[in-house]
Parts: sequence; C-alpha cells; structure tokens
Amino acid sequence: MKLEYLADGSRDCPLIRLYDFTTAEATQLLAAVAELASGVAEQVDVHGLPFVESVRGCRLALIRRSWDQAVVCVGPSNFECGFTAGTWDNVAGLLEPFCEDLSGCQWLAGSPGEAQVLLSASGQW
Repeated sequence: MKLEYLADGSRDCPLIRLYDFTTAEATQLLAAVAELASGVAEQVDVHGLPFVESVRGCRLALIRRSWDQAVVCVGPSNFECGFTAGTWDNVAGLLEPFCEDLSGCQWLAGSPGEAQVLLSASGQW
C-alpha cells in the first residue's frame, strides 16, 4: 500500500491517497481502524505500518478524538486525521468492501479538513 500526498493536479486536491494495495493489506488497515473505533488504540501511524510505503515522505496519523477534526497538516507532508470512535467505526465500514474486491475508490475523510483522504486500489478516482 502506498501513501501519498497530492497538493495539486486535480480539483479534488489537496488529497492524501492510499493506493496500490492488496485485499490482505486492506484487511490490515481495516483492523487498525477498528482498533481506533473500539478504543484499543488511540493513534495509528499509517506510514509506520509494515505494509505501507510512504511516497515522498508522506506521514499520516489516525487519531481517536472526542470530536471530528478531520485532516490537519502538522508539518511538511505530515498529517493527522482525528475522528470520534463512532466516525472511525463508519470509516471501518467504508474499508470493508476493499477487503474482498479491489474495484472503485472511497473517500474516507473530507471537508472541513485541510486535505481529503482517498482509498483507491488503482490510484484513480
């Protein structure tokens, strides 16, 4: 799975995309997000997961918060995405289809954040 920040180049930018992954990797990402939803984890550093390759140093931390913060930039190519447990549970639901089928794409985070988060096996949207 590749993790990349795209500042421009599309009307949907800025965006952080997760792409070029297998169903097994989608399942592992789902498990990490489920830990945020259940309270087992307070933070998941996506760039640090063993199956994730950061493109141009992109870093993304998923954080369990008491409010829906969405995506904020905390440094050059360094982002945090914070949601409540309930919202992380919804995100987990959005990930589930990719654990069996690698078609299509799904926006995982959007407005009012500073960037959107896109999941797309092909990288297209």
